[in-house]
Amino acid sequence: SNKIKATPKWANIQAISEFYNSCPKGWHVDHIIPLKGKNVCGLHVVSNLQYLSAKDNISKGNKFS
Repeated sequence: SNKIKATPKWANIQAISEFYNSCPKGWHVDHIIPLKGKNVCGLHVVSNLQYLSAKDNISKGNKFS
């Protein structure tokens, strides 16, 4: 999967898991810099995660701005 390929050895897996588990109901966990973007690819690390409303996440798609 893209998440596995984009997770570096030094990533804090427990912190990533806690971030997902703390996601507010009705919100999505979003990669700020997409794992498989058109011009840039981000990493599956806590510093690249954010909470977005479902509407905002769907409209963002695989873009980085």
